[in-house]
Amino acid sequence: MSNNSIYYDISKYYDLMYVNEETYQTEINRVSSIVSQYKTSTGNDLLDIACGTGAQAVYLQNQFNVTGIDINDEMLGIAKEKIKSAAFMKADMFNFNLEKQFDVIVSLYGAIGHAKTISDLFSAMECVYKHLKQGGIFIVTPFNTKESYSDALVVRSKAFDLTGFCRMETVKRLSDDKLIIEMHHLISTELDVKYHKYTQYISLFSEDEYINGIQKAGLKILKRLTSEEFRMGAFICTI
Repeated sequence: MSNNSIYYDISKYYDLMYVNEETYQTEINRVSSIVSQYKTSTGNDLLDIACGTGAQAVYLQNQFNVTGIDINDEMLGIAKEKIKSAAFMKADMFNFNLEKQFDVIVSLYGAIGHAKTISDLFSAMECVYKHLKQGGIFIVTPFNTKESYSDALVVRSKAFDLTGFCRMETVKRLSDDKLIIEMHHLISTELDVKYHKYTQYISLFSEDEYINGIQKAGLKILKRLTSEEFRMGAFICTI
């Protein structure tokens, strides 16, 4: 079974396994605070890059006119069913043209780490620049940097009536600029337990590479937040 088909199987359980409502609400409250502090454009349109199942958009829709893009059809299908007030469309975060500009653009939860090369990172930033209004705000969270990364083990479990999961993930460095995440999931529905394994490869970029990519695209860095100030840390940018 391919990784893609496995990912399709677990996509409908993504929110159950990965979304903590309090954590996400806190994150979006921080987004709102940053936007209030730094944004000078007058609109309220927000682009959620790599929106997935709409986990952040659920909270973002209460404050912004949300458009979400993602490359995964199954994730987008869930987002569309869950959030009727937002617009969701399939697009590659490293090469997209929506023919519209936004007051706020966010790329959260380390999604930028899916860039395979430094060229992909630069392309993503160039796309953001083309879609951001003058005076708008762009918030991007690196998955980690080369300087700050450390291996990790994640273990979680939950149960709701006859539906539940056990989730164990190892996050290991493969090289100076690559890491591997091996995701092991036990999912139970109506007492039928199935095992799924999914592997992701994530790129690590240095602090300087992020800064160069952002600035090369024409964006200005207003502030660099630590992981204590924003989940996974963040660059706050504008034009």
